[in-house]
Amino acid sequence: EDISKILNLEGFLYNKISKLSTGQTQRANIARCLVHNPQYYILDEATTGLDIISSQIILDFIKEERKKGKTILYSTHYMEEAENICDHVIMINKGEIIDSGTPKEIKERTNTTNLRDAFFKLIGGIKHED
Repeated sequence: EDISKILNLEGFLYNKISKLSTGQTQRANIARCLVHNPQYYILDEATTGLDIISSQIILDFIKEERKKGKTILYSTHYMEEAENICDHVIMINKGEIIDSGTPKEIKERTNTTNLRDAFFKLIGGIKHED
């Protein structure tokens, strides 16, 4: 019941997995992990392709687990998510680490106001042939 409330599963709790939307399926997958109360999470693109409500539920869940002292390794292409939920960020471009630190440290080093701009500054801007 607690997990159902945390991830807002009540509306589809008794549906077959094949009948769920992408966001509902993603939340059900995370719920399966929560049953075991892990100390560590590895989440790869957890919100990709999800509607805004499902994405926010997952991001809120991550924030709450972090407050409980859980360790979360979170891979994303969404710089805004990384900036809002991560204590430490490692930026990678073409398989190479280009910067690492807190979001604040990275923004200060690159003299930018957000991680998206910091990333582009670190790679020398966008090149349309890439």
